[in-house]
Amino acid sequence: MPVLDRETYLTNRVDDQLSWLSRASKVNKRVFLGLRIFEIVLGTSITIVSPYAARLPWGPLVIAMAGGGIALSGGWLALNRNQENWVRYRGLGESLKREKYLFLTGTPPYDVEQGAFTRFVTTSEALMLEERAGWARQVSQQVEADVPVSPSVARGS
Repeated sequence: MPVLDRETYLTNRVDDQLSWLSRASKVNKRVFLGLRIFEIVLGTSITIVSPYAARLPWGPLVIAMAGGGIALSGGWLALNRNQENWVRYRGLGESLKREKYLFLTGTPPYDVEQGAFTRFVTTSEALMLEERAGWARQVSQQVEADVPVSPSVARGS
């Protein structure tokens, strides 16, 4: 693999990562806020319809469907962790952007020409590695929570 120069690294690695983080953060924010608003609307509809439910032929159905919708929305948010992902992606994007601007302006710790690019790459890759490690932990926690352990495995037999 050839050695990447400054411009290639900035464009193909850092800028691509910043674009992905921005898109992923926006998607997770939209999903999180959309489902929370959905839950609020459904919860409010239960409050409004419940006094009349016995007198309306569709009242019990509306209440049941709204309750089911709230449960589905809450389950989706718990499973996908959209709020966590939104905040994590935004935070990493801002940290990576900060390092990029410090590097491009020659601001400390990138103010010494010799070794500045190497330091920038090392710092950027450490930030990206931290995100991948966070993602791996999240997946691992989901797997542990979703997979029941048999009693013999739990005892170590």
